[in-house]
Amino acid sequence: MQQVPDVSFLSNEEKLWFAKAIAGMVVADGRVDNTEVVFVKAAIGFLTRREDVATIMSIIKQKQIPPLGVSKIESKVAFTMLKFLAEIMVVDHKLTESEVLFFSQVGKLLGFTTTILERLWKTARQQLEKNLPRGVVDIIEGEGHYKITLLNMTGKHFSFRLHKAVTPNCRIILHVGKSDGSLWDPVHCRVARQHVEKIEAETYLISATYEQPIAEIHGIPQILEPEKYAPKEGTTLHPRLNSLHGRYVKCFVCGTEKIPFYRLRIRSMVAKPNIFGVITYLKSAGNLDFCNFNLLNVKVCPGCGFASKDYGHFHVNFDDQPPFDIERFKSGWDQKIQPLLQELQPEKESCLSENRPIGMAILANDMGVATLTKLVESATDPEKKYVLLRETTSIHMVQAEFYMEENQQDKAEPELRAAQKIANAIFEHLDGVPSLHMALLLFRIAIYFKELKDAGQIMRFTDNYNKDGRLAQGSDEYKAYVVTKNTVKNTYDDRELIDREKMTSFFLE
Repeated sequence: MQQVPDVSFLSNEEKLWFAKAIAGMVVADGRVDNTEVVFVKAAIGFLTRREDVATIMSIIKQKQIPPLGVSKIESKVAFTMLKFLAEIMVVDHKLTESEVLFFSQVGKLLGFTTTILERLWKTARQQLEKNLPRGVVDIIEGEGHYKITLLNMTGKHFSFRLHKAVTPNCRIILHVGKSDGSLWDPVHCRVARQHVEKIEAETYLISATYEQPIAEIHGIPQILEPEKYAPKEGTTLHPRLNSLHGRYVKCFVCGTEKIPFYRLRIRSMVAKPNIFGVITYLKSAGNLDFCNFNLLNVKVCPGCGFASKDYGHFHVNFDDQPPFDIERFKSGWDQKIQPLLQELQPEKESCLSENRPIGMAILANDMGVATLTKLVESATDPEKKYVLLRETTSIHMVQAEFYMEENQQDKAEPELRAAQKIANAIFEHLDGVPSLHMALLLFRIAIYFKELKDAGQIMRFTDNYNKDGRLAQGSDEYKAYVVTKNTVKNTYDDRELIDREKMTSFFLE
C-alpha cells in the first residue's frame, strides 16, 4: 500500500474529515480485526489533537460509519486521498458492496463525478482480482459460453460475475483455467442463487454449487490447497503432442512410480460416434496436434499390470487413499494378470508412450478389463460394482471398434457379446440416466445382431419410461430419456443399413 498522503498543510478540521473517511472505510464491511486497528493508528498519525484521535478510535471500536459533510479540499489533494481510500478497500483482499457505496459517498462529498469514482473502484477491484483464478462456464440450454473470474471458491461452491441473468437453478459446466491458458476437466454445477449488484448496474453475482465430487483433474483442489498440490519436480508430463497434458502417477497395488497418465485437452479434437455410440477421433479441432485418444485412455502399471482410465485409481498426492481394498485386490491378481503382463514386457516402452500403437492399445484394454473384473470381485458395495461393470462394458465397446478398424470382425463381435452379457446382467439393477444409457447400448447391439425380439423389449421399455409424465422437463433424466427414445427410433429405422454381413466398419456410409 502507498503511504498516507501528505496532509500536513490541511486545517485540523480537514485532517479530522480525512481521518473519519479512513475509519469509515475500515469499518464499512462490518468487520474490524487487530491488524486493521494497528493500521488505523498508524494511518492517522497526522492528527495533532488528542481528542481527534480518540474520536477516530471510538469509530473503530463501535464499527459505525461516521457522518461526513461536504469537503472543500483542493481537488489534486482530494484525488490523492481518494486513491488511498481505494487501496484501503481491498487491503483485506475482499471488496464488498458496502465498501464501494461508502467510497462513492466520500468521493461525491469531495466533488468527484460518478464516472471517475467508478473508474477508481473498478481499478482497485482489478488489482484485487488480478491473481484470482480464471475459468470458463458453459451455461446449459444454449445460454452461452463465458470467460469468468472465480470468486469466493470453496470445496462446495463458487461465484462469478456475469453481465446477464441466467435461468434459475440451471446447470452449468465449469472449466477452471490453467496458468498456460489451457483448461482443467469440466465440473458439472448448478446455479444456486443470483442477484443484481447494487454497485454495478446490469451485472449479476451468481453462485453455483458442484454436482459431482471434486478431484484433482478439475483444478479446484489446487486452488484451495496450492501448497499441497504444487507440482513436485519430475511429476509433470511434457508430451510431444501439444494436444496432451498430464502427470506421472504411482500404482496403489505395487508402488511402481512414474506411470504416465495422459489427458486430452478439452475441445482439442473433432470426434464422431460409431453405430454403438463409441466416440472415435477424426482430426484436430484447431492448431493442436491430432491424437486418437482412445489409444491412450487406459493407463497401465508396468510393474503389476493394474490398468484403468480412472485418475482416482492411481496414487497422485502423498495423502491419497486407495478407493478399493488393496489386499483383497492382490489376492490372486498375480496369477490372473501374468499372461497379459508377460505380453506387455517386450513392448513396455511403446505401451507407455504417447505414440501407443493399436496393438498395445488392445493389450492395455485387455488389462483394463482384467483390472475392472478383479475390482468387481473385491468390491463389497453393490453400487460400486455396477459402476465398475458399466466401465467394463465401455472398454469392451472400444475394443470392438479397435478390432473392426483392424479388419478383424471375428474378434470385434466377441467384444460386443461380452459387453452385451454384462449389460444384460446389470440392466435391471439400474435406474435413472444409467438405465437409459444401458438400454440404448443393448438396443444397438441387438439391432446389429438382428435380435429383433430383444430389440422390441427395449423399445417397449423406452416407450413406457415416461408414460405417466413423471419426469420434469429440463431435468437430466428427461433429457436422457428424449435422446434415448429418439436414438432408438432412428436406429430401428436404419436397421436395414446395419447389416453385419456387409459392414466393413462400425460406421454407416
